[in-house]
Amino acid sequence: MSVQRLLVVEDDPAWRESLSETARAEGCEVALATDGEEALWYLSDASRTRPNLVLLDLVMPRVDGWELYGRMRTDDELRHIPVLMISVANQRVELGGVVGFLHKTVPPETVLAELRERLRRFDVLPPQAEQPWPYALRFTEEASLALDTLPTSLRQLLRQRLYRAAELASGELPLMSTWLMALPGTPPSLLVTVEGVRVVLEVDDGARRLTVSMVIIPPHLPRA
Repeated sequence: MSVQRLLVVEDDPAWRESLSETARAEGCEVALATDGEEALWYLSDASRTRPNLVLLDLVMPRVDGWELYGRMRTDDELRHIPVLMISVANQRVELGGVVGFLHKTVPPETVLAELRERLRRFDVLPPQAEQPWPYALRFTEEASLALDTLPTSLRQLLRQRLYRAAELASGELPLMSTWLMALPGTPPSLLVTVEGVRVVLEVDDGARRLTVSMVIIPPHLPRA
């Protein structure tokens, strides 16, 4: 199945133009958004035909790519739209709704060639193959500011693990995990640990929500 309609969410004008030109050359109808807030406005407009793929940059002003992804995954109208992520971070992403990850490279022709290949062999998993509806993820202002002090690569990995915890919270948590554990207490909470950074999430099962309430950063870690 080819991609008929693509939404490119990218704040960098040069990348936005290159990605959209590549997609149009492959026969896609392309819409553009400069950040997550603009993308949400576009996706929430019932008069528009929704895309069957969102190409999503992760590091953007206002509403970044991770927040847009999380809001899409907890919206009944948007959660089935597949997402192809793109970032300078060198990581793999295994999350519901994410069909791939493009690494921004220099020269950009490398990532554009990979985009062309993915558009040509694009396929969507049927809804029944998707994971359970994830919990919503929220951040206290203090926790958000603490995460922003971390290097980009570590911050991106933590955001990925936090959204993975939101998926796992909707089912049964793993009994053994190197990065996720349940903490004793009432109300319950979870602990996510990545490269020495510990993040505490408060669990609200009634509201199906995880709130990042505390970020503990080892003093030896570099800051952004």
